[in-house]
Amino acid sequence: MTDINLVLTAPVKQRFRCQLHPDQIGVLLAPSGAGKTSLFQAIGGLSSAEGWIKVGDGHIDQIKLRPHQRQIAYVTQAPLLFSHLTINKLIALVAAQQRYPADIHWAIAPLKLQDKLECYAHHLSGGQKQRVALLLAMIKGAPLLLLDEALTGQDQATKQACIGVIKEYLKRHQGSALIACHQIEDAIALGDVALLQCDDNQEKYWQSIPIAQGIHQYQQQLIETNSCKEPSQSLVNANEFLSVLHATPLSHHRSLGLTEYRVAGQTCFTALAPTLACEQVVSLVLKANRVGLSRTLQPETSFVNQWQVIILGQRSVGWDGEQGILLDVALVDTCDETKNDNADRLSVWITRLSYNQLQPNIEEYWYLIGKADALSVNAN
Repeated sequence: MTDINLVLTAPVKQRFRCQLHPDQIGVLLAPSGAGKTSLFQAIGGLSSAEGWIKVGDGHIDQIKLRPHQRQIAYVTQAPLLFSHLTINKLIALVAAQQRYPADIHWAIAPLKLQDKLECYAHHLSGGQKQRVALLLAMIKGAPLLLLDEALTGQDQATKQACIGVIKEYLKRHQGSALIACHQIEDAIALGDVALLQCDDNQEKYWQSIPIAQGIHQYQQQLIETNSCKEPSQSLVNANEFLSVLHATPLSHHRSLGLTEYRVAGQTCFTALAPTLACEQVVSLVLKANRVGLSRTLQPETSFVNQWQVIILGQRSVGWDGEQGILLDVALVDTCDETKNDNADRLSVWITRLSYNQLQPNIEEYWYLIGKADALSVNAN
């Protein structure tokens, strides 16, 4: 169990409260300048803070220990590697500094570093340096990993490999991780818990909530923040908006190349995902512009997904320069007609022309219409 309760006064005044179970990953969701790196430095012992840090089975307050004594491994945004040493020698050097170094050889091939062991650090790309830094951090065998933009500079396949290594490490060491990342896709793929920064006008504090709900709330925060700015300073673009649906696979239709799911009592399809076991809970990811809006169910057409939703809110948000409306909707549980405050919430973007033609209103029931390829299965 990881239990952290800290108060930082500089450079950003903030309170951080977090509890993570073994194998859990918490993702910090906040814009640049919110103090994520300062928080990591305080947890890692590189700057001061008040409170406590308890990790693993021990009852020792880590905040009372020096950085190298803490059962915490920290991978920074820009790791500094000794350029005069090969990666093999770096591994040996870090291992020699540990009382009980952890075996990390199992991770070398998945991190695609097996042909880089005799290379010097300054010959590596930025993404390779990040993977080496992750490898070196794991030698400590610490039950808490701090990863600040650890997936930066990685292509999609390498990201998946890094995610697999991180999760395997946590299993081996009964550990948990805190991760900061700017890409919503990375947060969805990595996170079990979202840590959302809030503001009560006196100090900033972090709220721990389920990842799907956290992603949605964070995107709504971006809209709120953006609404206070001049149009020329607009930072929000709807193509960054993703939603997470909790789904249960029902069957695999191999002849059609589709997998069928149940979502809030409704059915939907993705491209065939035969490795998913039926009746397990999985997450599906939807991009905001990949569905349309209809007042009624559509007849049999090429569209295969139709979900009933209720509209909760709407805002003007652009998409690659085109003006439109971002709708905040909640899935209607067709098996339970009572209002469910915990229902999956989705962000749906439609053009201004479609909005003017349809005129959707808050608290109205509508249908989302989309093809199977609008949904992707979350790697987590």
